[in-house]
Amino acid sequence: MAEALEKFVKPIPIMQWLVVVVLSAHVVTAESALEASDGILLILALLAGNALLLYGLPKLISPGPIPAILVIVDTLLVPAMLYVTGTSGTDIFVVYFGIIMIAGAAGNLRRALILASITCAAYFGYSVFLYMTQHRPMPVGTLLIRLPFLLVMTLFYGALAEFAQHERAHREKLAHDAMHDELTGMPNRRHLLGTLARALEEAKRFDSPLSCAVIDVDHFKYVNDTYGHDMGDRVLKDYASILAVQSRGYDLAGRMGGDEFIWILPRVEKEGALAAAERLREAVEEFQFGNEARTLKLTTSIGLTTYLPDKTENPTPAQILKVADLALYMAKREGRNRVAHLPLLDSKSPAPESVPAQQT
Repeated sequence: MAEALEKFVKPIPIMQWLVVVVLSAHVVTAESALEASDGILLILALLAGNALLLYGLPKLISPGPIPAILVIVDTLLVPAMLYVTGTSGTDIFVVYFGIIMIAGAAGNLRRALILASITCAAYFGYSVFLYMTQHRPMPVGTLLIRLPFLLVMTLFYGALAEFAQHERAHREKLAHDAMHDELTGMPNRRHLLGTLARALEEAKRFDSPLSCAVIDVDHFKYVNDTYGHDMGDRVLKDYASILAVQSRGYDLAGRMGGDEFIWILPRVEKEGALAAAERLREAVEEFQFGNEARTLKLTTSIGLTTYLPDKTENPTPAQILKVADLALYMAKREGRNRVAHLPLLDSKSPAPESVPAQQT
């Protein structure tokens, strides 16, 4: 319900409806040249067209240019409709002020000023048009007050909207940075632990399996000590890219710290997890790490565990990671460059099942 009402309380739709309501009120209250039935039809067409413009157009184009389109449409529509209805003598300053507010809410000060200048020029041109056709001049003093007022209000609304956009973008960036690793751009420890907790609750609720892998790069300390931390950072970035490619759309892979990565695989049993981990191991083994000046061939060790709701009761994310980390230790103890799996059981865990690297 909240999502359905959200579009009705945003400032630009509200201001656009105010413009249309003011125009409709002018048609009703002024001595229009139209018949009553024609006036009603015109108002209904105006309301229907505005609804189509506000709620149909966003489905066809991106939101960015919509404020500019509304300003241009209104700028042309206001004098045209008043002239057709024979109410051209109506003071349309209030309506144009509403258009200026829409321009200001566009969220870009420069674009708002351009649109406001167009609107002010149209307002001035319409006043000249009235003078030439009906010999009803608008006092120069009135124009000299109203046109700067419109531009100043545009500056106010435009600056306010642009500040709000920058503030929102800044908050979004802070939220993103708080949940992602700076070096690789992958989810960080906080993000991973939160996601693992939610995935575990989902697995319990829907009685589905959940696999989790703890991964690291074999002999990564040697890379750092021998080739420097710049090369180590490059290796971590490349590894993160490989892991991202191997992950499914609803998996989550991230960096816990150092050369340790976590891979959460919802709705994956042991066999599927072993196959996925083996594909990752092979991809790492075949990849050339490093740069143009120096390339490295590296391997990876992967520790896996799988939560099965009918065999394990209420494990915590920390317990799952502990078992997966123990499986990683087993894989390294057996010679590295392999995948080891430990089942997640309440009582005792049998010896790990490992998939050694194929000899070449």
